[in-house]
Parts: sequence; C-alpha cells; structure tokens
Amino acid sequence: MDWIEGQLDDESIFPQKLGTPFPPNFKEVVKTIFKRLFRVYAHIYHSSFQKIVSLKEEAHLNTCFKHFILFTTEFGLIDKKELAPLQELIESIIPY
Repeated sequence: MDWIEGQLDDESIFPQKLGTPFPPNFKEVVKTIFKRLFRVYAHIYHSSFQKIVSLKEEAHLNTCFKHFILFTTEFGLIDKKELAPLQELIESIIPY
C-alpha cells in the first residue's frame, strides 16, 4: 500500500497540472497498481473474511470489490490469469 501511495503521489506519473502529459508507461504503471490492489483483496478474502463478517461489513467489501473488478475488466487492467485466485467469487458477484 505504501508503494501504491507513492505512485499515486508521484506527479511524474499522475500529473496534477492541467495540460501536463501522462508518461508513456502510464498504463503499465496503472496495471501494476491494480494487480497489487487485487492481491490485497485476495488476502482480505482469504485471511480476514471471517473478521469482516463478524463486523457485518461483508456487503461493503463485496460492493467495493465488485466495482474494482468491473473497472479493471472495462479497461483491461488485470490479466485474466491473475484473477484466478478469486475467480469463483468474481463469477458469483458478476455473472458473465
């Protein structure tokens, strides 16, 4: 998460001034960010889901994850093979 925050704060990757171009490798950086965020979701679902359920927050987690997956799918940010660890969950949330 620290690395991701560093990328998001880096103005050479995510320019803050209007008219400043994005770098040529922008999509690759974004893909790496999303791949790492997916791994965070996978860890939460694998290791912490029972805690999430005990807090009655699973609906919020599932909604955030659904939006995340819809966005990554729409823009091709994560290769399908990378989604394999949560494929069953993805298919239950988003029927294809």
